[in-house]
Amino acid sequence: MQSLKPSRPGDVVISFLRTFSLLLVTLFVLSSLGCANRQVVKRGSPGSYSDPERLVLSAAQYEQKGDLYRALMEYRIARTLSVDSNKPAREVNRLEKLIAQKTDKLMSIAEKKYARGKLQSAEVLYFKILTLDPNYRAAFDRLRDINKKQLHRKMKQKVALSQRYRKSSHRKKNRQTEDEGYTYSRQAILQAENRAKDVGGYIAELEKHITKYPSDTELKEMLVNVRIVQARASFGDSDYDRSLSHLAAAEGLFNNDEKFLKKLSNARKEFAKELYLRGLRSVRSEPGNAIELWKRALKFDPDDKRTQLRIDTFEKRQAQ
Repeated sequence: MQSLKPSRPGDVVISFLRTFSLLLVTLFVLSSLGCANRQVVKRGSPGSYSDPERLVLSAAQYEQKGDLYRALMEYRIARTLSVDSNKPAREVNRLEKLIAQKTDKLMSIAEKKYARGKLQSAEVLYFKILTLDPNYRAAFDRLRDINKKQLHRKMKQKVALSQRYRKSSHRKKNRQTEDEGYTYSRQAILQAENRAKDVGGYIAELEKHITKYPSDTELKEMLVNVRIVQARASFGDSDYDRSLSHLAAAEGLFNNDEKFLKKLSNARKEFAKELYLRGLRSVRSEPGNAIELWKRALKFDPDDKRTQLRIDTFEKRQAQ
């Protein structure tokens, strides 16, 4: 093995000089970077809050976009940093007044909608107010009230839904009994229909069934047709009062059903027209009979102006 030789003094000095020069180069580079950073900050880099003019421009851009609250915040920071210019302070006062005007106007509209019960429209306006002024306490309180009402309404809907399900279960239990009653009622009508001579009993069964089951349109139509047939038969026998009674009985049963009332009204007009024509045919030979027929026609159709005019004209001639 070779023995270790002691280092010479010249080598130690050279190593020291190399380390010292490397240290100087490192310090120079770091100082250069520090100066560059200070120059960038002094110029006001994007996003920096060191330049009031840049903040004023940024605030103006936010205001053009409609973000008044963000613009106000930028102007306030610029006012704090600005020493020589009063423009940020003026802009802050202007924006504060503008925001106050807009919030007051929106609050007035929102309160009217809230009073009318239009909660969704009012809620949108309250949120707009808070975007302009997040510290607007009245708008926040209203939103909280609306939220409580919405929760209360949802709870009522849930209760109503549960009650509806409970009633539905009761209806299912009673449906079988109702269906049996409906079937028995229809059977009674068929039995009465088979008894051809007992027309009164057949009509009575129909009326009884319709009173109990008012939604049975088929049997309503059947009853109306039967009554019109009866009225036609009595009309053919010149029993006009009985014919009117059949129609009136059907109208009394269907006083809330426009469809069947219209059908009965058309039948009345047909009978009135026939009586009017009969009166015309007999006006020369039997004027008294014509007047009687026209008066009967008015009982069937009281709104027939043509028949009324005939009666008035004839009576005036007789009076002369």
